[in-house]
Amino acid sequence: MTEVPRSFRRESRLFLWVALLLILFLNLVTLLFFRESVDWGSRQAERRASELLRRISAGADPAEALDRAASEPDVLYVASYDSTGRRARSAGRGLEAPGLLPTEKPEPRRIRAEWKRSPSLLVSTLALPSGFCAVALDPGSGGALRSSARALTALVPVVGAALVVLAGFYLRSLLRPYDRLLAAAGSAPRDPAKGPPADERDFLIARFESTIAALSEKERELARLARSEKERADDLEIAAHTLARNLPTGLLSLDSDGTVIELNQSGGEILGLADTARGRPCAEVLAGIPELSDLVASVLAGKIASTRREIRWRLGDEERVIGVTAIRATGADGRFLGVLALLSDVSEVRRLEARVALARHLADLGNVSAGAAHEFRNAAAAIDGFADLGLRQPDRAVEHLKAIRREAQEMARVTNDFLLFARPEGFSPERVGLASVAESAAEETERAFPDVRIARSGEFPEIAGSSVLLRRALVNLLRNAVEATPLERRRERDAVSLTGQAGSGEVLLGVGDRGSGVGDSDREKIFLPFYSTKPDGIGFGLAIVARIAELHGGTVEVAHRRGGGSLFTLRIPSAAGAPSRPANAGMV
Repeated sequence: MTEVPRSFRRESRLFLWVALLLILFLNLVTLLFFRESVDWGSRQAERRASELLRRISAGADPAEALDRAASEPDVLYVASYDSTGRRARSAGRGLEAPGLLPTEKPEPRRIRAEWKRSPSLLVSTLALPSGFCAVALDPGSGGALRSSARALTALVPVVGAALVVLAGFYLRSLLRPYDRLLAAAGSAPRDPAKGPPADERDFLIARFESTIAALSEKERELARLARSEKERADDLEIAAHTLARNLPTGLLSLDSDGTVIELNQSGGEILGLADTARGRPCAEVLAGIPELSDLVASVLAGKIASTRREIRWRLGDEERVIGVTAIRATGADGRFLGVLALLSDVSEVRRLEARVALARHLADLGNVSAGAAHEFRNAAAAIDGFADLGLRQPDRAVEHLKAIRREAQEMARVTNDFLLFARPEGFSPERVGLASVAESAAEETERAFPDVRIARSGEFPEIAGSSVLLRRALVNLLRNAVEATPLERRRERDAVSLTGQAGSGEVLLGVGDRGSGVGDSDREKIFLPFYSTKPDGIGFGLAIVARIAELHGGTVEVAHRRGGGSLFTLRIPSAAGAPSRPANAGMV
């Protein structure tokens, strides 16, 4: 901006100060003329009073001279005073002379004039050989003008000084927006075809014109981009409609009011709906599938941000299972647009999974049956051997009967485990306090192993499930942990630990030991029935734990424990609503 001549600012200051000086000069000249006029009038009045006093003093008869002077139209009163200043005689119209000399005593043969304010009048006094003579004149408007002249003499300079100060502030406030405009114009585009500006006004006009030209060019560019984007949006819309119509997955889109915008052909076939769904309320279109209607309504109302769920309903005589993913759609500005729902028919997949699960269960049942038969045969052989010994050695019959009872109890335990694994009893989920379940399982384990103290820690919330089955799963895991921990380490403070943790949608129950750990090759096998890494183990306890976890909709897994040993983690959904009867139960 330094290269632009600052002529406008200089001219503005010069014009303002010159105009101000002219105004002040005119006021001063007017005031001087006014003062001169007032002073001239005052001198005329004083001369008139002096003339009257000399006329009175020159008269042969003082009384007649006073009366003649009092008859003048501008004389208010005429009075003679003795040498002490007391009134001797007076004459006048409408105003009586004061009893004492109204002015200071003048020198002999001299006249003293004084101006009075209330009322406004001029009093002149002449010193005579025998006393004094005073005359009061009505100065007319000249008396009031004297007061105005004195006030204006003091007021005009003050007002002029204030006007100068205000003019300085006004000039600054007047030029400040101009300076800002000039600074902003410095960043505006410059037309190279024009030469250097003559002054600031030429500079501003040139930059303004170049800015208008640049904005016009930008407007044309924006219009071109808008046309291009509209064409692109139209192409994308056509492509989106084409893709939606040909998607193998069902697509249901709703606006923010819950009106169906799009239901492609695959979606109509999956839901068994006609193509007339567009433009109708979603609740009306999905009236025959209430679970899906409630899900979409929840997402539309913002109660659920997004969800992935399977929905079952009957379409005629056929049961259908569809996977639904519903999400809230928002624009680039965060504005809520509606809901998008992707639909996939997984009925055949679920039926195939059920058949695969049945086949797997039958295979597991075969392995379990073989293991149970092996255990029964061993127990039966032991019972037969002890019974034979009891017959041969009657004196030791009690001992042999105890052995027979022990083998029978083992057979009963194996039978219960077999029934739980092969054909579990259904149960209705109840509110289970895991704190009491964990404490009961820990106390039972400590009674069975008096030299072990189980370390409890963490959070054990309430879930839906079976307290009996969960307690049995924890007892099995704790027994395995104690048996896996060497005797010399069982007395450590946290040799065997039981921890609880509430995670996102699930509860984790961990059981740790200080054993040798589980090898990577054994991790996939230890939960199979009758597989055990212990020489005298049956290999059915962890299979029961896995089965109980499955009944509750959870899993069980094993990992290395920090400090040595294994950590078994039982994962149970926090809102476990396990079915009262598994899908494959009762098929054996």
